[in-house]
Amino acid sequence: MIPIGDDNSGRRGKAVVNWIFIGLNVFVFVFIQKFALDDYATLALAAIPEEILSGHRLFTLITSQFTHAGFAHILGNMIFLAVFGDNVECRIGKFRYILLYLLSGTFGMLLQILLALMAGGAALQMPLVGASAAISGVLASYLVLFPGNKVVVLLFYFIPTALSAWVVIGFWFVLQVLGGLSGLASIQSGGTAYFAHIGGFVSAYLWSRGYKKKELERILAWRKRRLAGDSDGFHWWIVDD
Repeated sequence: MIPIGDDNSGRRGKAVVNWIFIGLNVFVFVFIQKFALDDYATLALAAIPEEILSGHRLFTLITSQFTHAGFAHILGNMIFLAVFGDNVECRIGKFRYILLYLLSGTFGMLLQILLALMAGGAALQMPLVGASAAISGVLASYLVLFPGNKVVVLLFYFIPTALSAWVVIGFWFVLQVLGGLSGLASIQSGGTAYFAHIGGFVSAYLWSRGYKKKELERILAWRKRRLAGDSDGFHWWIVDD
């Protein structure tokens, strides 16, 4: 299922950061990686498990999140980010959205690196690239904050169909788990870093649950003040720290 749109009726403000992230990913792919044809540039930005575990080039945990292996890789990631990221950014605020993206991506990469450490051998030399772990975190946050939203997907790549976010994202997550389990035996040969997706998703899901709890507490506190005649303007979609 390929998402092509969602319900934006509850969105407030403009998703500036989300489009900056998309622009950065495209810029790196086109002008630095030369459409992924420059292997030297791609490897310079990629996270190598053995290097990370030895404490070297830790910055690649971030740069790898803006690097892609090919056109299909970046196209799929940017479609998901464009559809789901704007609502999440406008709900949690720009600064939190930046942290959500980067930390989800980092936690996802670290989980994949842990699997590489357990597998040993060639897996420790396998370059990790892609925004997928970060975008997995965005999907998890969307699921927590907008569970009832309708998402328009292309079934069988050509039939536009509106489905619940629970169905779309839940189905996607099940595929990641199945892909991760089936790929455990071949982790040394590369391929999709499913556990990076899972790590990014789970970490963001847990954070988003806590965020939503704060949000509900703030709504209840505002309602009490309003009943007492002491309330000002209320922006429910951003929780004060």
